[in-house]
Amino acid sequence: MTRRIAIAGWFGSDNLGDELILQSLIQSLRARGAEPVVISIDSARTRRDHAVNAVAHRNPGHSPTLRRSLGNIDGMAVAGGIIQSETSPWNIPFHTSRLRAGARAGCAMAAVGIGVGHVHGWLGRGLSRSSLKRFDRIVVRDAESAQRLRQWGLDDAVVGADPALALEPPPVDPDDTMCVILRPSNRRGPRTAAGKAKQARKTTGQAPTLDRIARAIDEAAAATGLAPRFVAFQASRDGPLHDQVADRLTATAEVLTPTLDTVSAEVARSRLVVTMRYHGAIVALVHDRPAVMLDASPKMASLAAEGGGWAPRLGLGQFEAGRLAPAAADALKAGTRRAEARGELTERLAVNDAALDALTGRAG
Repeated sequence: MTRRIAIAGWFGSDNLGDELILQSLIQSLRARGAEPVVISIDSARTRRDHAVNAVAHRNPGHSPTLRRSLGNIDGMAVAGGIIQSETSPWNIPFHTSRLRAGARAGCAMAAVGIGVGHVHGWLGRGLSRSSLKRFDRIVVRDAESAQRLRQWGLDDAVVGADPALALEPPPVDPDDTMCVILRPSNRRGPRTAAGKAKQARKTTGQAPTLDRIARAIDEAAAATGLAPRFVAFQASRDGPLHDQVADRLTATAEVLTPTLDTVSAEVARSRLVVTMRYHGAIVALVHDRPAVMLDASPKMASLAAEGGGWAPRLGLGQFEAGRLAPAAADALKAGTRRAEARGELTERLAVNDAALDALTGRAG
């Protein structure tokens, strides 16, 4: 009998990084003969983009309906950077309400390459710990995430990798361009994450900051001979920022809004990737592209350190003229470390696979 596996995370928004995670998990579950069912903030969008069954869940108040929807589910796979309260105090109640719904439905549960960030307050940590204690397997994407969980007494957490690394996109020949992926800074506020995603927000970047970023990109373009190409991983947030910075450049720049089907190829078209987005760096690594990682969140440091430091990392305060160009030059010389990082992370995907095998009844 076909096992039906729910997939929970931050899915159904216009964030292409999370949608790449979902794409990978759908492929992995189908390869194991399972039927994926996605829990989504926009179930119609998820059905359209992934050709998969989806159930809606936009806030904790919808959890009773979600539990009823999960009544015939055999398991739940949870992925993404969902254990954090850096952007909203509602993140933890929102995501853990889904985990409790799965537990009450009596299905097997596994975390597959989740990220664990900063969780504010005893209540958030308590909700996270009590929800994850119900899991049969907890696989995180990096050592820092595992360390945080072990501090909460979850000693069974093991380190795997981000599920998007399992995607195998077709090769793309690069041209003489530099892919730039920027994002506005996270702002912690009282709105739910789903509510924030529903409202497309304009960037509120200050002119001096935008001018500083533009000068740094101009310098890097001149030093490397690579023309800037802006690629938005979340159109509603990144797009306005890209437009504002591109308007300030001396260099001629291309500004792109890719789809889930095209985002990987658009990143790979460039010889160098400069990214504030975690999955911009993941795609760069999958395609063996040099990258400079701009430290917009703690997870960037963990990924940049793989393979002995495959990608130079700049703090956002260092994203200025005189800093980016040398970092770009260093990135273009780091071929051996890229191969080591990709090899290490690919090996760790086996830990993800073991969790999925157990969830779908294929464990030996």
